[in-house]
Amino acid sequence: MSDSSPPQDASASSVRQTLQAALATARLRFQGLGWFGSQPAAAVRRGIDVVTHTGWACAALLALCVIAGRRLGWQEAWAATAVLGTVVATAWLWLLPRGGHTVSHELLERRVTVGDNAIIHLRVHNPTGHLLLPARMEMPVGPANAVFAVPTLRSGADHERGFILPTARRSVVTVGPVVSVASDPVGLLRRERSHTQAQLVHIHPRTVRLGVTLRGVMRDVEGAVTQELSSSDVSFHALRDYVPGDDRRNVHWRTTARTGRLMVRQFEETHRASLLVLLDTLPGDYETDEDFETAVSVACSLALNAITDGREVFVLTQAGDLPTVTALRMLDASCLLEETPDAYGCDELARHATARYPETSVMVLVTGQSCDDAVLGRVRTVTPIDTLVIALRCGSSPLGRHAVGALTAFDIDRLEALPLVMREVA
Repeated sequence: MSDSSPPQDASASSVRQTLQAALATARLRFQGLGWFGSQPAAAVRRGIDVVTHTGWACAALLALCVIAGRRLGWQEAWAATAVLGTVVATAWLWLLPRGGHTVSHELLERRVTVGDNAIIHLRVHNPTGHLLLPARMEMPVGPANAVFAVPTLRSGADHERGFILPTARRSVVTVGPVVSVASDPVGLLRRERSHTQAQLVHIHPRTVRLGVTLRGVMRDVEGAVTQELSSSDVSFHALRDYVPGDDRRNVHWRTTARTGRLMVRQFEETHRASLLVLLDTLPGDYETDEDFETAVSVACSLALNAITDGREVFVLTQAGDLPTVTALRMLDASCLLEETPDAYGCDELARHATARYPETSVMVLVTGQSCDDAVLGRVRTVTPIDTLVIALRCGSSPLGRHAVGALTAFDIDRLEALPLVMREVA
């Protein structure tokens, strides 16, 4: 007996390995056919996703009716089970594929100004060789949802529609994608099929042309210069004796050879005229949301005119900087400006801005009429003496000029009053 047992164990092990290899081969083949792996799981997930909240509630009610009919013997429960079961069973028939539409939508203008019309053109085409039944489609437009019906389309026929995007307030609005919706009348199931890609529409703030240029203390390279002397700049002033630490590249060798003393060039400091716009985003400084919108328009108007004139301009807020490389980038970024509830005051904003750009020619603070006078008064104390600093307060008070400490403040009740203020300042 002891001699025959090892051959039996070897035979059993060989049979086991053969069965495992056969099962592995069968599993690989079935995976190639889609019976195993991720495809069935994905199909189950897609089936679950089409069930709406109403559908799940109906399924739960159906289960309760079945339990009540079996446990309590209620005939009403069985009647409700039959009705609900019929509704659930027939709801899937509404999801049968019956469309082959080709959909496209385009924006006539990707960038518009507040108050202008942004038109969305939509086209639905039947590329098939047969008739397409009516379909229901939706297109998200910002927080809203545009719903429209596509009629019966013959082969090669088109259906075109136009939508007008509301532009009452600056923002970045997402348009699309266009989706076809298949749903049963009760709303138990809902399947969406996307046809297009989402697009962005930038609604820029309103701006005005100023007609004047604020230069403050003129310190442009082509204009008057300051009397501050420097050892390295572009405006030559005079020659002086060499002192340890001077850059040897500034040595004037011809004069050095003539006088016998080491002479270096002395320069006058020159600076480009630059504009620094400070936009206050503290909600408490504005009476209404419309006043903040006016302030954004005022700040963008100042920056846009400076960019158009080829001047150096910076736009700062408590939440960060706006890009001013091009006018388009600046206006696009302004669409996302919002009030900052936890922001610091205007005086701190001016302090940070002065530390970053100490050689600014003109500083314009744009704020609301609810900003405290004590805060405005401190703005001038943290800015350089030779910098022109003004404050523009947006609100309901009519156009007027006030002195807040050493700072000159102008009240503006509408954007159209900005050119009048700038002409008075210039």
